[in-house]
Amino acid sequence: MRAPFAVCVVTTVLALFPLIHIQTFYFWDDSAAVFVPGWYHIGTELLAGRFPALSPDMWPGGNIAAEAQLSLWNPIMLANHVLVALMPDVAVAATVVKIEFMVLMALGVYLLCREYGARQWPSATVAVLLPFAGFTLYFDASAWAISMISFAWIPHLWWAARKCADGRLNPVVPVFFGIMAMTCGSPYGALGAAAVVASVLFERAVQRSWSSCVRLLLIGMAIAMSAVVVYAPLVLAGEVSFRGDRSITNTGFMVAALGDLLNLSSPTYTPNEASINGLRLMVPYAFLGWFVLPLLPWLRWSAVRANLRARSALFAFCVGYALFATGPGQVWLFRWPMRVVDYVYLPVCVFVALALSAGLRADRVRRRAFGTAVLIGIQAALAFSATPEQAGRHAAAAVILAGLSAAAVFVALHRERLLPVVLTLGTAVVLFAQLTWYPINASFTAYRLPHNVQQLRDRFAGYEGNTFTVSHVSPGDPHTHPDGLWRDMLAGSMYEVAGVTSLNSYTGMGYAPLNNGLCMHPSGATCPEAFHRLFAVDPETGVPVADLLRVQNVVVRNGFVPNGEADEPPAGWQVLSHDEHATVFRRAAPLPWPQGRVSWTSPGLEVLDDRRQPRRPDEEIRYRGEGTVTLAALAWPGVTASVDGKDVPVRRGPMGIITVDLPKSSDGATLRLGFSPPGFSYGIPLLAGAVLLGLLHGLAYRMKRRRRPDEPASTTRPSPAPRDLVTTR
Repeated sequence: MRAPFAVCVVTTVLALFPLIHIQTFYFWDDSAAVFVPGWYHIGTELLAGRFPALSPDMWPGGNIAAEAQLSLWNPIMLANHVLVALMPDVAVAATVVKIEFMVLMALGVYLLCREYGARQWPSATVAVLLPFAGFTLYFDASAWAISMISFAWIPHLWWAARKCADGRLNPVVPVFFGIMAMTCGSPYGALGAAAVVASVLFERAVQRSWSSCVRLLLIGMAIAMSAVVVYAPLVLAGEVSFRGDRSITNTGFMVAALGDLLNLSSPTYTPNEASINGLRLMVPYAFLGWFVLPLLPWLRWSAVRANLRARSALFAFCVGYALFATGPGQVWLFRWPMRVVDYVYLPVCVFVALALSAGLRADRVRRRAFGTAVLIGIQAALAFSATPEQAGRHAAAAVILAGLSAAAVFVALHRERLLPVVLTLGTAVVLFAQLTWYPINASFTAYRLPHNVQQLRDRFAGYEGNTFTVSHVSPGDPHTHPDGLWRDMLAGSMYEVAGVTSLNSYTGMGYAPLNNGLCMHPSGATCPEAFHRLFAVDPETGVPVADLLRVQNVVVRNGFVPNGEADEPPAGWQVLSHDEHATVFRRAAPLPWPQGRVSWTSPGLEVLDDRRQPRRPDEEIRYRGEGTVTLAALAWPGVTASVDGKDVPVRRGPMGIITVDLPKSSDGATLRLGFSPPGFSYGIPLLAGAVLLGLLHGLAYRMKRRRRPDEPASTTRPSPAPRDLVTTR
């Protein structure tokens, strides 16, 4: 157990390195704007005893059932949501959660290497590479959290599925790992789970182990069944979201090049390719590990070629994902194929661990040293060619790689037991150097949002009712820091942490009628025209859009709206505050029906009472007469309405808000609104069926083992390298 424990400890320590330069490294870009606030919201709801399938107060980002990336059905993530909600600082909470999954990822890589026959310490040495690979660290761990979290389960699913196929492990284990990967909500994690099962199935078919194939098919079936409840609400909300496009295109944006992947040991290679926010790549996204290429001439690759049929899943998975990483740029939910680089590197890590297990070669030292020098030199030349203005970094990186490679070879030839120590120390040295040169992914939006929960709530305590913010934040904006712009306003979904009901929230799927109507980006940012659109009169109802949405506070970034249009409050509004960065307008008169969400009724319809449950989609409205009523809430697919028990249709009115045409009632009738997430009616039974199938499969395995306790273990696992070739334990 020393090696797995060492993997966890070393990964934890290395994961703290980014905090030396940027203390909010793990609270960056999308993590700060959507993931962590979303986790906080779900955790808060769970602590209050509510399951937040729909949170109307979060507006476009409130359809939690369809926002698959918020992991509503993943029990491990639900526990983490509660943890985030209980912690006083959401940046610290983000760091804790992300390091948790970086450790889980490293441990999974270690176990996968061991499953394919690599020895303990080579497996441990390689395992700590992947959490700190360029794309994993700078894109996923820093910002796109759910991609890393879902990927962390993939190596565990792989080793468990392979072991189960051989009859050496209860099927409950791979089913659990597969469901965890699937229910995280990342389509890449879902695809990865399917690719793992398919690759191991291919491996067993090549070996003609048909009983193993049956086990794997049952495992795959259970995992696939769990996907429906996660992704059906997203797919079925396509009519109002931005995710309805099922086309296949390739603009070349964030598409990996095979040539880039050949620079997987260059700490400073940043190809001249487009990245986020219209900027070029500013971090070494293709980096994997410093010793992979420099030690190539010294490794015994015959250890990898041995027993190819039993390792064919590694080749199939690697080749498949290498092709995927190079395009097309978008296939339905899957876009920016550069995001699967870590999937390409997963089997590469196993190959390297297998080669290291056979030890470094001790013959032809000069030729091998020359080969190492050439490989380091080529990578330095390619890095210089991509960014000649960083010549000093490239030269320093080449010197570091040369020194570390020489130390590794010397130790391997004279004190072989210390080789894993030298390789791991080298990983730490290179990581520190990289973080010094590239402390953060500068192409991401540096929100630099405040993260102390109590301070946020105290600062925005006066914002009662619906709030709309007219603003936009650009990368590198000098005013975006807690003592600057964020004293007067917030971005993304951070209003949720501050306890403010905001129409602006970050959504991965969007709500097209509202987003387009108020020219609001899925991130919650707006165009300057949003101020005019908010106060424009809706032609269908004859009242301002702000009234239909029951907006009570409007926050405008100073100087953002042109021609002085936002210098004076609109009619019926007053200036609440005018600070350095923002002006806040508040409605002068209170809105009718303060306990509910009714925003307009047609002539001839009288609302007698309107009450809703806090933060819930359920609402009861007593009325008399007949006509049309609108509510300041989004008409998501799945919103239902009934009058005295009889269903009535819900339609989308201005900005896509709930609009109901009510039948005549002279004595008074009750309109009841609810929400039934599309896909739940069959998705939840399928999820239960997936768990049941896994349990039954596991029970059958236990009964079979009890009947045949002396049955020998399968021999399909490749044998370790012969002892006379091994120089590294």
